[in-house]
Amino acid sequence: MFRKNGKKDPELFQNVSEGLRRLYRTKLFPLEDAYRFHDFHSPALEDADFDNKPMVLLVGQYSTGKTTFIRHLMEQDFPGMRIGPEPTTDSFIAVMHGEQEGVIPGNALVVDPKKPFRKLNAFGNAFLNR
Repeated sequence: MFRKNGKKDPELFQNVSEGLRRLYRTKLFPLEDAYRFHDFHSPALEDADFDNKPMVLLVGQYSTGKTTFIRHLMEQDFPGMRIGPEPTTDSFIAVMHGEQEGVIPGNALVVDPKKPFRKLNAFGNAFLNR
């Protein structure tokens, strides 16, 4: 555990997400808990926050090409996609890789512990059901 010079051996992790998870749980979370950080700012990080792939957020005025950009990247249409001159996507849409195509309603998505969207529950059902 300790080297001859008195320094501690570095911890080795299997992958980056596991290392970040362990560092958060052992170093940062105890501080957040002691100072009640989660009561006034944001909830504690969950396993899904470390396990899921990085996300990209596209934001902009309507009819500026956000949906067309996603369609171009995917090289196909996706469920819930609508393109038109007037505002057509006035809610959030998460496009994710999966074995089958489908649409998961927002209020169902936020209760899935394997997805990193649980914190969106704070915006209420009016937001999630749009």
